[in-house]
Amino acid sequence: MTALLELGAEVGWVDAEAADAAREHADPRAGRLGELIEWIAATQGHYPPRGLRRIRCVIVGAAEPTVTDLAAGLGIGVHALTPPADPAAAFSAGTELTDTEIESGVDLLVLATAGQSPSPAAATLVGLLTGTEPVALLPRGVAALDSAAWIARAEALRDARRAVQRVRTRPDDLLTALDSPAIAAAAGVALRAAARRTPVVLDATATLAAALLCVDIQPRATQWWQVADTSPQRAHRRAVERLELRPLLDLGTDLADGSAGLLAAGLVRAAVAMGGRDG
Repeated sequence: MTALLELGAEVGWVDAEAADAAREHADPRAGRLGELIEWIAATQGHYPPRGLRRIRCVIVGAAEPTVTDLAAGLGIGVHALTPPADPAAAFSAGTELTDTEIESGVDLLVLATAGQSPSPAAATLVGLLTGTEPVALLPRGVAALDSAAWIARAEALRDARRAVQRVRTRPDDLLTALDSPAIAAAAGVALRAAARRTPVVLDATATLAAALLCVDIQPRATQWWQVADTSPQRAHRRAVERLELRPLLDLGTDLADGSAGLLAAGLVRAAVAMGGRDG
């Protein structure tokens, strides 16, 4: 078995009994907050859910000062991970960092990939794993007024997809062919967290592309995740549809810096505080 398949096999189910208990005690007026209480209870295996005492944001790439300031204001620590250039090593770096964070007491992770949104590799992976044609992932309207540039992007995305199609069913080889250390590291974090029964808030298109690869290996993994925000990016929307997750926020951001994930984590923490009132 390959590294991704081996790790995927370790992912278990969330706790159905805790989810049922949360649902039974849910205030019908709580709306989405009630759903988050149920989610955290299911990931913790306990109702009422325990308060989130240590939330950590892992940013694959550089952490902007504005983001670290926001995190500090929310009482959330930030770890910026610069992944090795080799995708296999980057995947391992993601899993090792996740182990370190969980063993330090983290009870919720925010995972973000900083940089271009969507990166060519992210768009390629989303298109491949969702069966979406390259042109359907490119911007329309005023965002596509430069016809020559739009055509060049479509051709580049088409060629990149053809190049990785041959390893579609071999996840480790697929990560190598994509040649994206950021996606590889994000996949390591997301899949290891699911295997370690730790909930994650996913931020940015490249992170969602990595999550798609993990779900392709082990569909149970999606139970451990939430998506931070909506996005104007078509690749982002297509990934959310395939993951069958409803974003926590509807800000429509495209910052790819972790800020939406931090704000969404604050919402989860507030929901858990509400859910623990009778605990």
